[in-house]
Amino acid sequence: MTTTERTAGATGRRAEDENGVPLLEVRDLHVEFRTREGVARAVNGVNYSVSAGETLAVLGESGSGKSVTAQAIMGILDMPPGRIPKGEILFRGRDLLKASSEERRKVRGARIAMIFQDALSSLNPVLSVGYQLGEMFRVHQGLSRKDARARAIELMDRVRIPAAKERVGDYPHQFS
Repeated sequence: MTTTERTAGATGRRAEDENGVPLLEVRDLHVEFRTREGVARAVNGVNYSVSAGETLAVLGESGSGKSVTAQAIMGILDMPPGRIPKGEILFRGRDLLKASSEERRKVRGARIAMIFQDALSSLNPVLSVGYQLGEMFRVHQGLSRKDARARAIELMDRVRIPAAKERVGDYPHQFS
């Protein structure tokens, strides 16, 4: 079974948007996979809510459904064989499961992002980390390469990567 932990932001309280709507709300999410042996139920009724300024940690054993839940939220679950027979994924009150693939694509990367655990398999080894971070800003916000590089440095500073300005040109294998 997966457990969740949350911490509030600096104010110590949950902060919904101006309409009182959480940033992300997952309601009774079910995900299953069709296999030769039958149906494998990977996620069975996950519920949680995350407001602006909150951090949510999802903890569980290997195979408990953490990654499948995240992939379902992001809209990157392979379907088939995956299937979401039940549930809602509300981003700012809008059900992403009912949104078109084009609407979901506009949200993914620009408003919701996922950082995969194994950076070596997530990042292209022949492109610098800064270039890959900057790509998000070039594609979704139309920034120039120079401005996107500056934003990449800001992000690296924000997560406390030492000497971000000097390391922005480093490759994934050069990070621990």
